[in-house]
Amino acid sequence: MIRINLLPSQKGGRSGGGGRGFMALALILLALEGGALFFLQSEADTEFQQLVKKNTDTERMITELKKKTAEVAQLEREKAELKRQKEVLDALIEGQSGPVNMLFELSEILRPEDDPQRKLEQANRGWNPDWDPRRLWIDGFIEKARVVKFSGHARSNEDVAELLHRLNSSRHFAEVTLQFSETVAVPELGGIKLQRFAIEALALYGPADVQRLASGELTLERKK
Repeated sequence: MIRINLLPSQKGGRSGGGGRGFMALALILLALEGGALFFLQSEADTEFQQLVKKNTDTERMITELKKKTAEVAQLEREKAELKRQKEVLDALIEGQSGPVNMLFELSEILRPEDDPQRKLEQANRGWNPDWDPRRLWIDGFIEKARVVKFSGHARSNEDVAELLHRLNSSRHFAEVTLQFSETVAVPELGGIKLQRFAIEALALYGPADVQRLASGELTLERKK
């Protein structure tokens, strides 16, 4: 007798169930991988956008710094130009008032003084308050390009020395130099012997000349 089993095979049933499980697991893994990739891509995009923003901010800061640097450079140029203009203006003012101040100082040096207060001021400047400037007189005075040349006669070398000391201590004269001092007989005064002298110095009209003197621009050697 032949028997036919029409029920499904248990082995075959188990095999079909396993395939469907594998497919489900694969789909889950793909979904997880896709999610991970999406997350990583999102993170990368965020970092990229942050870098772009940071780079933009940096470029803006650099542009602002360049602008400020250019403004500072312009201010420095304007400051230098204003300083130059002031120096020119000061030189013009000194060129007008300087000679007057210098001659006034020279008159103070050569003026006899009897007032006790004025004598005290002279002593404070290191001058001899008892010196009589009438023992000395100036025969010639020449000023050219800040170079001043004195020539004259004095009773003695001590009188010449006092004049030199007063000129050296004055703020209107610098590099005071005695060219010569010699004893001569003056026929017009009955042959009396006097000291004939010549002095050379730089005239300082104001602060601009003082700066030129300090920088070495204004010297007797350069003027000769």
